[in-house]
Amino acid sequence: MTPNRILTLNAFSTAGCALAMLLGRGVLYPLFGLSSPMLLDVLAVGLLAYAAALWIVSRQDSISPSSLLAFALVDDAWVVGSAIALELFWADMAPVARMLTIAVALVVAVFAILQFRAAGWWAALRTA
Repeated sequence: MTPNRILTLNAFSTAGCALAMLLGRGVLYPLFGLSSPMLLDVLAVGLLAYAAALWIVSRQDSISPSSLLAFALVDDAWVVGSAIALELFWADMAPVARMLTIAVALVVAVFAILQFRAAGWWAALRTA
């Protein structure tokens, strides 16, 4: 899979997640143990900005390994943040919210791995 395709798919996936968060804001926030949808709204706007950055870079003729690595590291940070949120707020979250958090983290982890590999960093890390 080409770096352009990976970033394009990541952009669509990220934007889809953000739009789902915005459209479901009234239903989702209590499932996550929140008192208002504000945190989800802020995350959704941030995800839309991230999706736009992914889209812009995906349209370039040549994508630098450092760009791919940067996106992979941001995606890794999302996965780590998801794990921390699950650890800290497990009891506050409804089972469906836990499953959504895990599912999204798994998808994001796949994109991180694909971006690492496309950047050539995966091979370098494995041989180090």
